Amino acid sequence: MKQKIIFRKMNHMVLAADRFPLWIIGFVMMAVNFFPFLKLGKGCVFPYHDQLDETLLTYALNGKYLGTGVKVFPELLGGVNASGMQPAAVLFVPLYHFLDMYSAFLIQYSVVFAAAFFGMYFCVKEMTGSSILSLAAGGCFCMLPTPPVYGLSIAGVPLAFYCFLCLYRKKNIVVSGLLLLLFGLTSHLVLIGYVILGFWGLALIWMLVGRQRNKWLWLGFVWLTGIYVTVNRNLFLELFLGQGSYVSHREEMVNYALPVWETICNVFLNSAQHAESLHKYLIPPILLMLFLAGLQLRKMEPERKRRYIAAAAGIVILAGIALFYGMCKSQPVVDFKNHQTGFLRYFQLERVYWLYPAGWILEFVLCCSLWGDEFSQNSQEPENGAKENLHGIISSLPVKSLVLCILLYPTLQEIKENSYFYMNVNQMNNGSGITGYISWESYYAEELMQQLEEAIGRGPETYKVAHLGMSPAPALMHGFYTVDGYSNNYPLEYKHRFRQAIAKELEKSEQTRLYFDEWGSRCYLFNGATGNAWMLGKAHNVVYEQLEFDWKALEELGCEYLFSCGEILNAEELGLRFMGYYETETSYWGIWLYEAAAYE
Repeated sequence: MKQKIIFRKMNHMVLAADRFPLWIIGFVMMAVNFFPFLKLGKGCVFPYHDQLDETLLTYALNGKYLGTGVKVFPELLGGVNASGMQPAAVLFVPLYHFLDMYSAFLIQYSVVFAAAFFGMYFCVKEMTGSSILSLAAGGCFCMLPTPPVYGLSIAGVPLAFYCFLCLYRKKNIVVSGLLLLLFGLTSHLVLIGYVILGFWGLALIWMLVGRQRNKWLWLGFVWLTGIYVTVNRNLFLELFLGQGSYVSHREEMVNYALPVWETICNVFLNSAQHAESLHKYLIPPILLMLFLAGLQLRKMEPERKRRYIAAAAGIVILAGIALFYGMCKSQPVVDFKNHQTGFLRYFQLERVYWLYPAGWILEFVLCCSLWGDEFSQNSQEPENGAKENLHGIISSLPVKSLVLCILLYPTLQEIKENSYFYMNVNQMNNGSGITGYISWESYYAEELMQQLEEAIGRGPETYKVAHLGMSPAPALMHGFYTVDGYSNNYPLEYKHRFRQAIAKELEKSEQTRLYFDEWGSRCYLFNGATGNAWMLGKAHNVVYEQLEFDWKALEELGCEYLFSCGEILNAEELGLRFMGYYETETSYWGIWLYEAAAYE
């Protein structure tokens, strides 16, 4: 009898929690997540690849020239058109104008984190009515290692879906319109916008076929489309009116085919670049829940049956995304793209997989909502001991919540070990000497860059520098002007001029030559000794013996100084004069500074 009373109280408590607005826990999660960043300051850690070394620069430059009308950013690669350096989330650009880069980036990350949690929470709440499922989904989603530089292009997908559901149900119209405005200004059309609009458009077509009318869905579609068109007006002018002022280096990009079925399976299980969903351990329980629920399909009440149909459609869509990715990487499609020019050549249509981080979590919780009314809007307390028998106990909300935790545990472990939070707690407890992480402070090495500027003794805007074995990003962020750089859209003519300087070195490594010639977004001083490496810190002790750069070609690009990650033994033969070696205790880099000697 005592056990029954305890069980009844537990069921009552969990049921009350499932009705409680658990979204308030999101603020607690934010406080916990950002504590290490606030404690470490610039000693915190973020993945640098495609984030600190490239995409963050688009915000910094757009912020620097905000409101000036500048159409060419002169800092890198001989001047890159502003239209080729569009940030993924334009709403964040003012942060980089008024604040220092670290503060702006941390605020941007906090907005992305909050949008991820609350967007997923309210999306799941709208779908299932369960606060417990909403909290589980929001908590998992916001902790995924989603790069903040992409804004809400990944993190905002549930938010956009929530708006769609509200408009479909003709509720929260004004709020949905404002949230769509936020999403449109903090995500990118080319990264995810075309996917959202594509699925939204398919939904509208489906409704037309079914003769359903909903003006709010149409207005929402037009509203979001208008936002994207306004933000990306320069892109549309280039595509449709041919107003591009230069030929992009992407015209020489070569697309490569991948093994189709191997690629499909890999994406289905693991997602792909920049969209880590860490979902592989969710797949077995999803399939099991769909199978078991399918056995009871005829007995389901209408609401559960609708959720089952949605869950079944969801797994088909998720599998279809992997299939679509594989087809886009197949030999016939790749051959077709390589024979095209412009947008058709380099546009990554397969980026639909950016739906995966949100899609798999939504699919999981939707399947969980099929367990019974307790995880739905029809939650009711057990009456008259109706759930005190064995079957009732097994199907009760406390037991189902326990099962939910068990099913999520492997995924939670994956998320924990890959999260930014875990990285920074590890960094806080152990430091880079043990973790091997490169902190913000050591990567950008502001003190080291200041030493180099003082050693040169001239205003950074009066000369240009090149880099050997290291990323140009720290120098660019400090204010140096560089002849090299990382950009996904710069003039092809400049790439050809830069190639003259490294032509002999590219001949020494076919792999490096292909990397530069057939991709080329990293326009660096690649060479036969260290190949296409650009993260050779002071611990690598690099020495260059027989470099064959054409320094005169670099001088014609305006280059006067070289920041090298290693000593150049034949510097005099290249026409370089050694000015000194520089490093700081906290810097990742150790830099050998060279000056171009005058040619006869």
